[in-house]
Formats: sequence, structure tokens, C-alpha cells
Amino acid sequence: MGKSMIATYNRSGDVILVSIEKKTGIINAIWPAKARLHGVAAKRCIGKKIQSFLTPAAKTAFKTAISKKHIQPETFIELHLCSKKLPAATYACSIWHMRKQPLVLVIQNRQQPIAINASEPAIAVEMIEKAKAEQMVREAKDKFRRIFEKLAMPVAAYEIQEPQRFLFINPKFTEWFGYTIEDIPDIEHWRRAAYRNKTYFEKIKKEWYDELSKVQNGEKQQSRPIDATIYCRDGSSKDLEMSFTTDSNLLYVTFNDVTERNCATRALQESEKKFRNISEQLPIPICVFSDREETKFLNNAFTETFGYTKEDIPNRMEWLKKAFPDPDDRNKVITNRDWEKAQSLTKSKTFVSQYDVTCKDGSKKTIEFFVSFGHRHIYIVANDITGKVKVERELKESHHQLRELTSYLENIREEERKHISREIHDELGQQLTLLKLDLLQMSKKLKPEEEEMIEKMKQADQLLFETMRSVRKIATQLRPSILDNLGLVSALEWQSREFEKNFGIRCIFESLVAEPHFTTNQSNALFRIYQEALTNIARHAHATQVDAVLSQEENRIVLEIRDNGTGFRMEDMAGKKTLGLKGMRERTLMIDGEFTIDSKPGRGTYIHLSIPILITNQEITQL
Repeated sequence: MGKSMIATYNRSGDVILVSIEKKTGIINAIWPAKARLHGVAAKRCIGKKIQSFLTPAAKTAFKTAISKKHIQPETFIELHLCSKKLPAATYACSIWHMRKQPLVLVIQNRQQPIAINASEPAIAVEMIEKAKAEQMVREAKDKFRRIFEKLAMPVAAYEIQEPQRFLFINPKFTEWFGYTIEDIPDIEHWRRAAYRNKTYFEKIKKEWYDELSKVQNGEKQQSRPIDATIYCRDGSSKDLEMSFTTDSNLLYVTFNDVTERNCATRALQESEKKFRNISEQLPIPICVFSDREETKFLNNAFTETFGYTKEDIPNRMEWLKKAFPDPDDRNKVITNRDWEKAQSLTKSKTFVSQYDVTCKDGSKKTIEFFVSFGHRHIYIVANDITGKVKVERELKESHHQLRELTSYLENIREEERKHISREIHDELGQQLTLLKLDLLQMSKKLKPEEEEMIEKMKQADQLLFETMRSVRKIATQLRPSILDNLGLVSALEWQSREFEKNFGIRCIFESLVAEPHFTTNQSNALFRIYQEALTNIARHAHATQVDAVLSQEENRIVLEIRDNGTGFRMEDMAGKKTLGLKGMRERTLMIDGEFTIDSKPGRGTYIHLSIPILITNQEITQL
């Protein structure tokens, strides 16, 4: 018998399990941890490719064994291993293929050295080797069973052919479903226990055998997940995904519990159904876009309002193109929506915006949009406010016309006052003056002894004097001539002195404007507002001092009036007919001004009004 290189590299009868990444061939685990792969310690093998331990011929054989064409749940193969530690040797191996798991290379750790000098093996040696091989196979099967018993998911194996007995179920199977192998010795017992509806079982059975036929014909390595509802021993049910693979006469089944996922899915579907039912009944247009901007839902009110169906606007961009045909309007809407989406990432909020939308028939509608951003959807509620906007526009126009009419009537009244004031001052004043001269001439003709007549003449002269003063006062109140002759600032200063003289309340007026120029309407309005403010202070404020300032802020003239009176609560004035305040506000609006008033009990009252400067520097130069 010739010599051959025989050496004991590992303990006889050991089995090594090597976990290998399917795509890269990298070793990621070896069991047991103290094993040696052809003389190399397990920890030094982790991270290396299994191909680095194979001879060229073994690499080809290994590649063929794991290819999709030849793949089986378990493949037996002899591999020639080599390393720097030991000479090349042949090992009996098997490769396990499991779904979504790394390859497991089972190496019978008893090598047959490659002979240097070939000779006929002795019969005794062959028998010993055969016995050892059988022992190693039994040990491998035991270890294989122990591995499956420790898996965290239920696994079962049963015969494909009749009587279809269960040969193995792991402890996790019993833990999930409550059945032991004594409860379900074969498929028929499993059907009666787990599927209580025979029609439902036959439906699942048809899918099952369709997949089994494809696996057995080599069309696929393992079945697709099959959904089924299984009854447990305690009467509860579980929604499962079942997958299987096969060998010559055994079918290996794994189970994945999807009960919670299905409950969540059903709850979501029920919620969506309720949402659709409610939305369809609402008279308000509702639209839902997905996070991919696909149109998911339009209710009937949406189609009735805008005319568009889901086919017309399959996505958000089509909706924007049709609803906003003008590119500038569309870009504005897109910019606003992008900003709203960015804002929604930090806080949950409903965004409100208003746009003019083009309907399918070409008409335009003013729409108020309420937009909310969900996890995967954009929810849009539209409120057609076309009628409301039209009414508001008409109401605004009506107010504008009324204000113009009021302004026109006020101008006419001011002109009438001016005319009457001038007539009283000129005509009546002139006649009274002539009458005074006549009285004076008559007084001179009286004799000293006519005392009674002289006294009567003195009384008539005094009465005439009082009449002339009243005429001047009436003429001034109707229209102060100083307003026309010297301008607004002088008129306000005169009014302040008259107020202080008549009511005994100190009134300080200051103008910070160099040479202000106003239109006639502005001068009239500001003077009348100032008059009304001082009148209100005299009647209601119980003030001891009034401060008024006329100034300029940028392109506006500002008049501020402040008193140190008792003040009042602003909210108390809401229900009262304060015609004085309303009159001042309306006069301000008639000259395109802004009027505000602020008051607090014990802190007096502050009035602020501003008007635009309408006369330019060029116009001032021309005056």
C-alpha cells in the first residue's frame, strides 16, 4: 500500500458551521467558536472570503452549487480546502439555503488528504471511514435540529407525499399557536384545527399547491409569502404570512405574524372609507394629494365647483396648470405652498390662502383654501367666496361713493358757511356801522336838557355795539376769515386761544412744520376736527390742559391732541352713539387720512391723525 499524507488536523467527528454572506462570500460567523477551519482559528477567518480557503477546482464547484440554477434547500458537495497552516485536503460538506438568511456551509471536520502516491485503500480503513461518516451525519442532523429549535420564528416540516405527516415543529410554533406535534400529526389534523372554514382552506390550498408546483419545477427557490388567518388552540386567531421551501420529500414552512399590521391596515382602510363617505356628503370642495403629488381623492362638491374630475387633474401639477393658467400666478402659488410645507415640518398648522381659480368652463372663482400637510398626504379644503368677495367689493364701492358724496356735501356746506359768513360780515356789518353813525349824528343834535332821550340813545348805542359783536362772532364761527387769509396753522393757533379764553383750560399748540401747504379740503377738515376735539374736551374731559402738535412724518402731516382729563374705557364707547368721534373719523377718511384714538380712565385721551401731503414742492413754488 503506497504512502499518503495523513494528519489529524481537528478532532474526528466534529462538525463546523460556517455562516457566509450570499453575495460577497465573506465569512461572518463560525460555530463552534473554538473550531479551526483547516487549521486556521475561527476568529481569524471572520471577514475573509470563503474562496480564499478553496482550491481553484473547489471554487468552481462551490460557485456552481450556490448558483440559482442548481440551488436546493440542502446541497451535498466535496470541497478541497487549503491554507498556509496545512496541506490541501478534501472535506465532505453540505450547503444550507434559507430564505433571507446567509448561506450555512456545514463541514464534516474529518478531512481526506489528497494523496501524493496513489494506492488501493484497505477495506478496513474504508469501513472505519464509512462508520465515522455516518456518525458525523447523525451529529450534524442533531445540531441542525437544535439550531431550528432556537429560531425566533415558528418553523414546521411535513411530508409532501401522503400521509403528509408532520416530522418536526419547533418550540416557537407551539408557543405561537398552542399546538404540539401530537395535536397535529398530519396535514388533515392541522386543517381541522387551524382552518375552521373548509371553503377558506381550499382557497389557501390552491394558492399553496400553485406555489409548490413552481418550487418543485425549479422556477423559484422558495414560495412567495401566502396570507392566511390561522386559529390557535385557545380560540384566538392570527394573521400570518407563510413561506416554504422543499427538498426531495419534505416541505419546510416558516410563519410571520402580521396580525398587528393587518389590524392597522384595516383600521386605516376603515378610516379612509369613513373619510370618503363624510367628504362625499359635505357641500365643501375637498381634494387630497399624495406626498408624490398624485391626486388621491376629489369629492363631488369639488367637481361641481370647479368642473374638474380626477381624470382631468391626475396630479397636483396638472391642477396648478389648469387652475392657474398664468405662469406668474402659478409660480406664486407654488412658492407659497413650498413655504407652507417647510413651516409644517416644525409645527402642525392649517394654512389659509385666497386665490382666483380658473374653472373648467373658463369662468373664474375666488377661493379660500385651507391646506394641511399630513404624513403622506396633503389635504385641501376649498371655500367658494366669490359671492362674498363680490358683495364686499360692491359694499366697499358703495362706501366710497357715500364718502365722496359726504365730502361733496361737506364742501358745499363749507362754501355756504363761507358765503353766509362773508354776507353777515360785509353786508350786515356795514349796515350796522351806518346805523351806529346815524345814532352818533342824532346824539349830537340832542340838547343837554333832553336827558331822557340822551339816555335812550346811549342804550341804543350799547345794544348796537353788542349786536355788532354778535354778528362778528357768528361770522367767525361760521367760517373764520383767518383760515382763508392766513392759513391753517394760524387758524389752529387762533382756535387754541379762543378755547383757552372761553373755557379757562390751558391750550398749548405747536407747529413743527416749516411752511405747511394744504389743499382746501384738508385745511377745512383738519380745522373742523380740531374744533370738535376741543369741544369734546370742554364737555366731557374735565381737563386742565390740552397739548396739540402739528408735525410731518415722511410724506404725511400728523396732528396729535392730548389732554390730562379723566379719560374713558375704549370698550365702553362701542355701543354708544358718539357722533363727535364718528364725525372726526369720517372727516379724516374723506381726505384719505388715518384716525386713531386711545384713552384710559385717569390717564386722559390721545388723538392721532395723519393725512398724505398732496401738494408737491413744485406746486408750492407756483403758489
